Amino acid sequence: MNAPSASIAIPVDLANPGQFFACCGLLELADRLWFGAEGRFDRGHFLLIGRRECSLRALLDKLAESTVANTMTPIQNARLEELSSMKKNQREAIPGLGDEKKSLESLRRELPIVLTGAIEFRVDWFCDEFSGGSRFKTWAGQQSVLDIAKAMHGGVTRAINEPDSSLWGNVRGIGLPFNFDSDLGGQGSALDVGFSFDPLAGSEVTRIEVTCRPALELLCFIGLQRFRPREIPRENRFVYTAWNDALPPSVAAAVACGAVGVGDGLLHEFKLLYRTKYLKSFLPAIPFQGDHDERAERI
Repeated sequence: MNAPSASIAIPVDLANPGQFFACCGLLELADRLWFGAEGRFDRGHFLLIGRRECSLRALLDKLAESTVANTMTPIQNARLEELSSMKKNQREAIPGLGDEKKSLESLRRELPIVLTGAIEFRVDWFCDEFSGGSRFKTWAGQQSVLDIAKAMHGGVTRAINEPDSSLWGNVRGIGLPFNFDSDLGGQGSALDVGFSFDPLAGSEVTRIEVTCRPALELLCFIGLQRFRPREIPRENRFVYTAWNDALPPSVAAAVACGAVGVGDGLLHEFKLLYRTKYLKSFLPAIPFQGDHDERAERI
């Protein structure tokens, strides 16, 4: 006999691609915690359907209890700590130590992220050059994906412990986000403000604290591991489908990218904003306008 099911209704703005893929991330984690979880979109909400013990607070608590790290080995981490503790002239006195430190620092910035503990999950889509997952990497090469993921994870922990907090609530002063939230993605770039935030971050006096929605950012980061939009080649347009039948993540991912058609799902498209040569953001989505062939047929 199947366990009784529970349904969680989460408000979602389908014009925000970050929120859409964050809901996909929720479904992914719910299925890890309560095997057999399903989800669907319905009239401005994402419905998460799972076992009786399934609740949004329980899921977020498990996420907060998990540890965020990367795939560096304990030996590599210890060696980086050792080299970082040395004075610069000590490293320069021994050939190769400077290059070794730079190599380890690069690994720390760029290697896949792993959640361990209450939730076990690996995120490595941003390393995927073969099938194109890396095109959604929104941060620059010198930024650390580990530092961003840890900051957003800490923000989730802080947000769920605050009274009257919501899943999409804002938190200030936790660090720079991934820029998946299209409500904020086009704001606060160096071009918008007139100067770069980065040189000011080293001092508490000059540091500018950014407001972001950490649950959206972290859950979208997780959701993109399996769920991806369909790309319209050479047009910087990406299409996703908000499915309306209750589906497990294995099937929902195929529907979300349009590989499988189920029901009458709503299609939206969005573009990437190139803030600089390397930094990108998700822009707000609009109802899908059709690809170039479909538009040509209507003219």
